[in-house]
Amino acid sequence: MSTLLLITVFLPSVSWSKRLPPAPVPPVVANGVEYEAAGNGRDEYVVAKDVVSGKEIWRVRVFHKQIMPWIEADVQTVYISNLQLSDDSLLVENEASHCYRVSFANRKVRKTECAVPSKK
Repeated sequence: MSTLLLITVFLPSVSWSKRLPPAPVPPVVANGVEYEAAGNGRDEYVVAKDVVSGKEIWRVRVFHKQIMPWIEADVQTVYISNLQLSDDSLLVENEASHCYRVSFANRKVRKTECAVPSKK
């Protein structure tokens, strides 16, 4: 009976997540294409969709987060937190303040410096 009581008391706390869901990232639109963030916190993507039809045009993986098996997975996940248009590419920032540039021409992803907000 005491074992059942212990399971009932401790099991719900074990199954709860340690982090809140990621904040929604507003998509950006340029030249009839909507760019949105997608993923599961381990593999994060940018998805390009036709604005009129909603059909996916392409998808590119921006980054992969290696999950260490001895640490709870949900506290290790990292999601895209910001998308911003920049000339011929899309600037992508994640929750860990790592930034990437996705080229529209060839869909290549490269790590880049994050834009520092101007101080006024």
